[in-house]
Amino acid sequence: MSAPSLVGPRDRFALFWGGGLGDILVVRPLLLALCAHLERPPYFFTTANHLDGLFQSLDLPVDLHVLPTAPLDALRLFRRLKVRFDWIYLGPHPRLKTRLLAEVVGARRIWSVRHLDAERFIGEQVLADVRDLGLAGTAAGTLPYGGEWGAAAARAGDGAYLVLHPGAKGRWQTKQWPEEKWRALMGYLLETSSLRLILVGTPGEQPMLEGLSAGIPEGLRTRVSVRCDYALADLAVCLRGSRGVICHNSGVMHLAAMLGKPTLALTGSAPLHWRPPYANVQNLDSGLCSLACDQYRCPVPFYQARCIRGLELDAVALAARRLLLD
Repeated sequence: MSAPSLVGPRDRFALFWGGGLGDILVVRPLLLALCAHLERPPYFFTTANHLDGLFQSLDLPVDLHVLPTAPLDALRLFRRLKVRFDWIYLGPHPRLKTRLLAEVVGARRIWSVRHLDAERFIGEQVLADVRDLGLAGTAAGTLPYGGEWGAAAARAGDGAYLVLHPGAKGRWQTKQWPEEKWRALMGYLLETSSLRLILVGTPGEQPMLEGLSAGIPEGLRTRVSVRCDYALADLAVCLRGSRGVICHNSGVMHLAAMLGKPTLALTGSAPLHWRPPYANVQNLDSGLCSLACDQYRCPVPFYQARCIRGLELDAVALAARRLLLD
């Protein structure tokens, strides 16, 4: 028997949350449960300004508000809304600035809980929140990432290719494996298998991806393609039809994990709560730094982001063979 719901159908429920694809996917079970339970959509507040169409693509009817990064400007936006919230949801690891904003805005209840009876991974913590809020009335509220996503099942691929996502947000020094190592890995995969490689990324990453492809010997390059034009549903279909995925700890990693694809994540500085603990996902770092700092730039000057830069090709190639090729 599920717990009685703490959230009333008429409650105004707001999430203060990140705006990357991975952020949205890990909180998807809660959003689905709230959309099924509330009379009005939950409010979603973020500073990310690139979310147009993302919630619609994931069938999530939320009331989206993009916050200015300046604190006073953000407070003015809340004043203009003139909404008194019953709930503000922060998740288990809010930043200090987010906590302060929630306290200033105010609500009947501010929810930020770390569940000791659940995995540390933030997706499992969100599922525990759904349970303890009494919202686990549908399967979507009890399954990692909210379970199946219909748009991803539209077409099936032939399984004769791997998807690689060598990109990362420009400032993520501690999550960006060096390009020369990516190129060497691509050569290894092409030489030791008959699989094709599809390099995916954003339009801004296209020059980098095309540069990686251009560095592959001409006889192998015909099995490499670059796709930076995929809509989210198209990307999901591409991932689902693949043999597996190699990527950084990113939104692509979470999408692949959600779809149940074998996924090798070159994790770098990502802390444990951002590393999916599922059997189809292998998180790999260099083992040369235990900070798991989750910082854009390496905080130790002489380390030079060795958490990711020190990850050797041999270790990645061996993991790829075991997870994706054998």
